Amino acid sequence: MSPTSALPTWLADALGSLAAGDLDGWMSIYAPDATHEFPWAAEGAVRRLEGRDAIAAYMSRLPEVIEFGPFTDVHVREAGDETIVQATGHHRSPDGTPRDLGYIWFITRRDGKVTRIQDYMNALPGSE
Repeated sequence: MSPTSALPTWLADALGSLAAGDLDGWMSIYAPDATHEFPWAAEGAVRRLEGRDAIAAYMSRLPEVIEFGPFTDVHVREAGDETIVQATGHHRSPDGTPRDLGYIWFITRRDGKVTRIQDYMNALPGSE
């Protein structure tokens, strides 16, 4: 399938929930046995979360680190239960400093629920 420039509805809704501080809304996309991986995480940082409880515990701390904003430069490719997303997130640090992050997500779903996310993110040049 050819790429699109719009996030799938299920992902856009979940990201909107995360931005609004609605952890339950974000977690609704995950299967109970899901994994969320951060392959580019710094040495000593979390690289793999296993299960909804571990993912929820990690995500519940995000408001201390980042305020989620809109996503631009979105490119999505879907094939069956596989989704690849490339996007730029325009976020803020808790002190209001702009924080632009480049993302590439490899997402696998089963029966409509995420079973695995490989979450590649990197601060973009010029982002504080």
